[in-house]
Amino acid sequence: MKRSVLQEARASSTSSRREKKPDTKRYTLSKHRAVPSSGSTISVVDRSNLLPTSSSWDVLPVELQIKIFANCGVKDVLLLKLVCRAFSQLISSNEHSIARQYLRQRRHGTLPSEVDSERTYSSNPADDVVILSDLFPPSKSAKGGFIYTFRYIHSLRRRQSLCSKLAYYMADRVMDRFVHDESAYVKSMFSSRNERNEFRNRTIARISFHIMPLMYYTLYFLESYSSARRELTHRLVRDFEEKRLPVRIQPHDRKTMYQQLQMEILRSPPFTDNSTLISTHHCMQLLVSYMRYTVPPDEQFPQDDSWIGSLLTVSPFLRIVEYFSAEIGDGGSQRLQRKQFMQNFHHDIKVNEKDDMDAIVFNRVPNAHLHPSVHDVWFDVARQEIVSRKLGGHDAELIVASHGLPVLFSCDDCRVYEGWHAS
Repeated sequence: MKRSVLQEARASSTSSRREKKPDTKRYTLSKHRAVPSSGSTISVVDRSNLLPTSSSWDVLPVELQIKIFANCGVKDVLLLKLVCRAFSQLISSNEHSIARQYLRQRRHGTLPSEVDSERTYSSNPADDVVILSDLFPPSKSAKGGFIYTFRYIHSLRRRQSLCSKLAYYMADRVMDRFVHDESAYVKSMFSSRNERNEFRNRTIARISFHIMPLMYYTLYFLESYSSARRELTHRLVRDFEEKRLPVRIQPHDRKTMYQQLQMEILRSPPFTDNSTLISTHHCMQLLVSYMRYTVPPDEQFPQDDSWIGSLLTVSPFLRIVEYFSAEIGDGGSQRLQRKQFMQNFHHDIKVNEKDDMDAIVFNRVPNAHLHPSVHDVWFDVARQEIVSRKLGGHDAELIVASHGLPVLFSCDDCRVYEGWHAS
């Protein structure tokens, strides 16, 4: 389908330059149209001002044109805009409908809805688009309803790519540690190097498959927390300007405020679901434990773990992916990647320290991380919430790897199980 559309578009572009332009009132679509509500299926478009392609494409119903474009990938649609002016105008005028139809097809007939406590959120990786678009819905228009754009779909693809890479890197680090700690077991089970490599690769795939959807919830928390901090700062700046904030807020008071923001997130959907809260807690535990485990001895990190708190909050997931990529050497030279990561990370911290709005309302300690301890991000408030919901003694995350090997992701509140504990 994609190929035939491209061929037809190019042929139409050539013929339109040779033939006389027909009556535009007969074939074209309006540049200006009402944005359909989120409950509608396809917008009703007026054919009045768009350029024709001078081909049979022009006589196709608009609804069918939109469905054809929606069956293409987003990158393909953007390339189609370069074919000719008529296609560019047609796609731009119907961006909302095309993006909406594309998302409906990827979600198997549904559309995103706001996160609420009435639904159970899937942890099946086959539902990655459903999970992501529900956790990160489109922006709302002033008249109500969501605004679907190609930029929004690209943002979902970017988040999915980050989570997928991080899940793979985490699984790789888990197996690297397992092979190191249980070398005798691995050698006794698999006599040849090829068998050991096959076992390692299959186990990495299973672990990555299991933890990838948990990464979506982890990213949701970190992005929600980042947005909440910005909103808090804006509110405090207004208080300062209106003389309701006589002095700057001290670090210990700031810590209390930030913990309250995190608690509000954990007491809202999707974390009102106990299984989602616990699984995300295990994922965070796994993530932080391997950031600690993989620190090279020669790196100039502080002796405490405050740098991990900044890594989680200053640039959620982006720098963490760079960190593990450098550890594995996924992009080439490990030395160069580590150097680049450190430069990017320090740049992020410096930019955060020079935030003018923060400086107005918060009294900050020079050369200190945003969170003095990694427990200030997620862990303290999550532990309080687990205790308050009486969820102690819950099950660990169990993954049955190749050859029946049980791999467990757990926390201090889990029941004790037999198996290899990865976290």
